[in-house]
Amino acid sequence: MNLKWGVLGAGSVAQRRAMPAIQKAEGAELHALLSRDATRAKQLASDFGAAAAYTHVDALLADDALDAIYVSTPVYLHCEQVIAAAERGLHVLCDKPMALTSQECRQMIAACDANGVHLQVCFLFRFHSCFQQIRAWVDEGRFGQIVHGRMPFLKQYRLTDDEWRARPEKGGGGCFMDLGAHSVDLLRYLIGEVEAVSAFCNSAIHNYAVEETGGILMRFTNGAQAFTDLSFSVAQCDIVLELYGTEGTVWVDNDDGWKMRTHFNGETARIASQYEDLYQHQFEHFAACVHRGTAPIASGDDGLRTNEILAAAYRSAETGQVVQCAS
Repeated sequence: MNLKWGVLGAGSVAQRRAMPAIQKAEGAELHALLSRDATRAKQLASDFGAAAAYTHVDALLADDALDAIYVSTPVYLHCEQVIAAAERGLHVLCDKPMALTSQECRQMIAACDANGVHLQVCFLFRFHSCFQQIRAWVDEGRFGQIVHGRMPFLKQYRLTDDEWRARPEKGGGGCFMDLGAHSVDLLRYLIGEVEAVSAFCNSAIHNYAVEETGGILMRFTNGAQAFTDLSFSVAQCDIVLELYGTEGTVWVDNDDGWKMRTHFNGETARIASQYEDLYQHQFEHFAACVHRGTAPIASGDDGLRTNEILAAAYRSAETGQVVQCAS
């Protein structure tokens, strides 16, 4: 049986990625969407085959045909909207970062638990086959002891003064929150739990009210360390991930398609990857979690933990001190 989805926030990402993925995904059906402009909402519903279009959150959540909500709105709205969806008995997929604060994350998790609905966070990198394979190699011990990881997430993205990402009270921060949510989560997924961070950041190029460039160094409970370099102001970066262990190494890059290079047992191999619709993987996995009780690849607890690590990174950047991560 298909889950009937409502998309709360049918903006550019939802239009380019999420709604086409729902159309393709097994176990998913796009039933309704929300856009504040009525004409645009109706046009989007027509374009994507949705049965209903809404301009108000309450009206969307009151649609009795819905099973699940994809929350694709600015970060400052996530907590209120996820709780409202949970109280209507709707399963929830929430975009990253999960919320502005760790406390909001806890409130969202509690609301979903209290109402018996499934909650996942949109950490897309976890769903790529190359990272699933790397995680399996880690679990098998092929890397030996993990020593160091690195995930640069550097891109060219010019913020405008009026957008929510440029306002810390609406986005929670800049490149740390927007890009770092992905890289911190993936490094944690592959390496283990983070116990402390040291970070620095600035907005030296554009003088934004939020950080545009920075780095987060993480120390893990298993003795490993990892670094994520983050920026909105870099022309190009093809490196996706580096993971180094005492017995093996892997490099992932996105130079003309995703490629993985490995070094195990003294031998180097190159593995090319086909295009993968990570949103489609995510929606199909969500259906399996709801219908078959499959354990979620990216849970609400994972969203909370990432928020806690990012909060520690901001404290470190402000104080110049190593900061322990709450658990």
